[in-house]
Amino acid sequence: MKFRQIGLLILSFILVTTFSQSVSAHSGRTDANGGHNCSASSKAKGLCTGYHYHNGGSSSGSSSPSTSSGGSTSSTKQAATPAETVPSGYVKVEKPTYTINVNGTSVTNSSLKYPIISYKDITYFPMTFKFTQALALETVWDAETGFVIRKTSNKAGKLELDYGSTNSNLYASQPDFNIYVNDAWIDNGSEEYPLLVLNDVTYFPMTWHYAVDELGLSIKFENNTFYISK
Repeated sequence: MKFRQIGLLILSFILVTTFSQSVSAHSGRTDANGGHNCSASSKAKGLCTGYHYHNGGSSSGSSSPSTSSGGSTSSTKQAATPAETVPSGYVKVEKPTYTINVNGTSVTNSSLKYPIISYKDITYFPMTFKFTQALALETVWDAETGFVIRKTSNKAGKLELDYGSTNSNLYASQPDFNIYVNDAWIDNGSEEYPLLVLNDVTYFPMTWHYAVDELGLSIKFENNTFYISK
């Protein structure tokens, strides 16, 4: 009876030892983290399914190796980019990514002191003396009357530009003076595309209504280029 019990114990020990070896012993060297990827043959035998650890390596509940440096694992969180805060009373405007062409001449907008801008997907032109001369427009401004813009029968002048640098963040505001287009007062505050002021210069929206109907200009957008001419 005793011999039978001893035999059963020996048989149990052999089975347990064989099972343990079949589970943990399979091909593949461990890396610096104490683990390695499961080989195709080990996967076929059901010994493992992916990356795993040996010899006391720590898995931390993960099936993939942690990024290590100098033998120690570490994780780096990328700092979130702070949201841009537009100053009160201003709107964010941008320099267009498309090309600007005035009277057949391409404009290097990125290097202009008073750049052409875009707001709500509408092109805005700075009403500087040089731009208004190139578009044959008449503009008047004084503190009592406000800003006046009129179409003329003049020929387009030569395009000359003011070059200089501008801030990367462009914030424009609505003018605090009256606006007149062809001597008709405009309720600028109720306009979908209002006139704007940027760097103390008045910017005019080149919508079809204003540019073509009111100011007698020709505009079109084609091949990622905004064309405007007199």
